[in-house]
Amino acid sequence: MRAWLIGIILISILGFALNEVEIIESNTLASPPAIQSNLSMQATQPAQTTAVDKILEKELSEQMGVLASHYEQNIRYPHYSTPIGEGQTDLLEPLAVLPITLNLGEGVESSAQLTPDRFTYKRGDVIRATLSSSGPIKPTQVSIELVENNKAISTFKVEKKEGLYEATLDSKANDWPVDLHIKASFNFAEHGHLAILSPIKYSPDNGTIQSVGETYVEGVNLMIPVNISIKEPGRYRLSANLFNQAKSPIAHLTAKQNLVKGKTTWALQVHSEVLRSANNPGPYLLDTWVLTKLPERPGIRTSYGDSRIGETQIEGFPLRQYDTTPWSDPQDTARLEFLKKLQKTSN
Repeated sequence: MRAWLIGIILISILGFALNEVEIIESNTLASPPAIQSNLSMQATQPAQTTAVDKILEKELSEQMGVLASHYEQNIRYPHYSTPIGEGQTDLLEPLAVLPITLNLGEGVESSAQLTPDRFTYKRGDVIRATLSSSGPIKPTQVSIELVENNKAISTFKVEKKEGLYEATLDSKANDWPVDLHIKASFNFAEHGHLAILSPIKYSPDNGTIQSVGETYVEGVNLMIPVNISIKEPGRYRLSANLFNQAKSPIAHLTAKQNLVKGKTTWALQVHSEVLRSANNPGPYLLDTWVLTKLPERPGIRTSYGDSRIGETQIEGFPLRQYDTTPWSDPQDTARLEFLKKLQKTSN
């Protein structure tokens, strides 16, 4: 959310700068002979420009006011513990499989769809996918491959079952790249030979989320110890989502840390301001676990670990047990002051 706001802020600032440049250029590029030969134009032009300037400044001031207000609300919470809503599917379903559907346009009632059984795989996993269709036309002569940059690197075993084509591939710990596609090729009656590609991630076996320890209160935070086994040392990001008992989302939790090979315990933190805003002392549910190995240098792809746990019950504590010191980050505060100054400047 913060990156989105900052992006809009920068665009708005750039737009403001460009508007000023255009106004300066339109004034400084005026031809001296024209000014001398037409005094009436010289008199009316500044008035017209001033009116346009006032409209632009008013609109910019209003935009900056809205941005400052949203940003001020957003920075009440630390980066590691932010409120989350039902519509934020990118956080609620970060590694969701999106079936790829091939539609042939208006007037064609038939379509085909390729669906991997999940988005991320680690070396040694069996990769599975299903080719399905709807409508009177059915795929024939189906072949399914694993491809990198549209170049086949392995072929799936394909079986037809009740109108579906089920494909399996044992990766056998192959040292394939992280970013791959499953490609289904088939004939589709008079529409000829077609293909569908679905992206997947094929990751080294970096590490595994093993279990969750007992929660406790530390200052303003609810601390959730997470036990992890790391196979590949490096910088990692751990994330999960906190829900109430009805599985409505409360907070998105993240942490980053350099980890060495072996077993370690890493704490996710829930800032109490998020819990007070939700008026929820617990207990909670923690789910949607993601362990990500971050790139060490440019050109290295993001890869993943896996998790042995899913939805986990988390003990809560009375909200009065937490410290009530508000969250404050000097950089966030400086950005907010900058926005407010821009708003005042454009008034």
